[in-house]
Amino acid sequence: MRYLFIVPLAIALTGCAAPTLYQWGGYDQALYSGYKDPTQMETMRVKLTAHIANMEQSKQKVAPGLYAELGTLYLQAGSSDKAVGLYAQERDAWPESKGLMTAMIQNIERRQNAKKEAQK
Repeated sequence: MRYLFIVPLAIALTGCAAPTLYQWGGYDQALYSGYKDPTQMETMRVKLTAHIANMEQSKQKVAPGLYAELGTLYLQAGSSDKAVGLYAQERDAWPESKGLMTAMIQNIERRQNAKKEAQK
């Protein structure tokens, strides 16, 4: 009778200790720090760039949303070309993000074209 309680409890506890599916590279803590102190966003961009490079180099799948987050950081820093490239990588890596990433890319391209037209 005692084992009927202990065995399911042990199985449930070991299930909770399973490793995560993706490596996030401290993303959650960096994001929290960036929201708390916006001057930390550049540090987050550098860390996220390094983490993604490590994941690609070791041929591991980059966690969902990390390419897009890095793209947004580049966009906020004024580098729209890098942002478009990263949004395209997110779209290609995660097909469920295709609609959003395509819309983001198109918006950036429209802004770039409008800026070029205004300069003429």
